[in-house]
Amino acid sequence: MGESLSEEKKEEFVEKLRKSLDLTLYEAKLYLALLEGAKDPKEASVKSGVPLPRIYDIIKVLEMKGMAVSDPKGWYRAVHPRAVAVSAIARLEEESKKKVKEILDISDNLENIAMIEKGKNILFVKGYYNLISLIAETMKESDVIYITIGRILSNWNEILKPIVKSILPLTNDLRIIMEELNEFNKDMRKENNDLGIKMKLYKPIFFDLISSRKAYIIVMKNPEGIIGVLQQEELESREVYDRLNIIWKDYSKEII
Repeated sequence: MGESLSEEKKEEFVEKLRKSLDLTLYEAKLYLALLEGAKDPKEASVKSGVPLPRIYDIIKVLEMKGMAVSDPKGWYRAVHPRAVAVSAIARLEEESKKKVKEILDISDNLENIAMIEKGKNILFVKGYYNLISLIAETMKESDVIYITIGRILSNWNEILKPIVKSILPLTNDLRIIMEELNEFNKDMRKENNDLGIKMKLYKPIFFDLISSRKAYIIVMKNPEGIIGVLQQEELESREVYDRLNIIWKDYSKEII
């Protein structure tokens, strides 16, 4: 490494390595010793505090994890930290994809055996992630989905962006109607253009609403957090959707 580390700093780095790269204590210590320039097993043992007999096993583990390579001029050397980070990120992304597939598979299997009543009653959900789950359940396979932005959904980065990303797989046509562009949603314009999402301006907007032909959800907030109110009654849902269609086509202003 480029600088000499105090024992306190070494311990700090070891803990960070263990947590971020999912290493054992000995693996983290040995990798740090290699970064500090340990040239052979004995020096690596002294620098790391790892017992010499264990050095031979652990170096093989680091090699398998892509953190150490055999050096033709000597023993082993550390793989550059940036390269280790890139490799670790790629591994995490691959594991995440597998996990996502597992979750989707099990949800499909459970859906086949679930006794779900398709009632027309109003449904209340509390909590941001429950709202996103409700959107995914009620808006899937919609040709067009509208979002109207009032007060609650006006914060793009903290509230609306994850909702938009959860809706995109459900439809090929997501339309956002908002009163104005402001400091809370200024990033939305560029990101939505990149995602191919259509946006228009219209005043006044009285409700934060997510609407399809089949259902609509009013988004509210109280001191405990986000609340979603779902209405699945067919005629009323279609009436709200048709009204938004008229606003979109005849009364709203396109954002350039």
